[in-house]
Amino acid sequence: MRQTQLTSQNRPELREEKRQERLGKSNGPHSEAAKEKMSVSMRGVSHSHSAESLSKMRGQKRSLLTRTRISRSLLGHTPNVGSGRTKWYDYERKDGRIVKLQGTYELGVAEYLDETEEEWECVNRSRKHSLLLSTGQRYYPDFYLKRLDLYIDPKGYWSDKEKYTLVEKEYPGRIRFLVGKTYLEQLEELLDGNQ
Repeated sequence: MRQTQLTSQNRPELREEKRQERLGKSNGPHSEAAKEKMSVSMRGVSHSHSAESLSKMRGQKRSLLTRTRISRSLLGHTPNVGSGRTKWYDYERKDGRIVKLQGTYELGVAEYLDETEEEWECVNRSRKHSLLLSTGQRYYPDFYLKRLDLYIDPKGYWSDKEKYTLVEKEYPGRIRFLVGKTYLEQLEELLDGNQ
């Protein structure tokens, strides 16, 4: 009869004994000298991802122009935590006043208006500048352009097209929606066309 060798593979109590031995080691699988050597070799190594790799990881394919505008608009502006995914920004106008802006589209419009030296007001939630609709609701646009006597409201997309259509119908020529990624180009056309 062939005698089997007792190993940790066929004896559960030996396996447990080996496991307990490993747990009892204070240094784990690496000695203190090995840990120090690894620590020294990793000093100064950056583990952050490049903007390009982060963009790929997020699955976002933004143009270079859009990425440049977004990064430029975020420089020097402190985002405030808002509800959900929308960020609020404290924007310092050229005249030194601070206004609260919601999202990068509003931030981009404010910077563009300051660059072109267009007179404007940020009218978020201002009752004076709200538009009363036939449904009894009030619509609050984002900006008021004094020279054109016109409200503008940048939108990333049409979230409630019926409401926006109603606003345009009840206030023809008083409000202009800037929709999509070309919102700054739309604003430029609007300002150039009304000089």
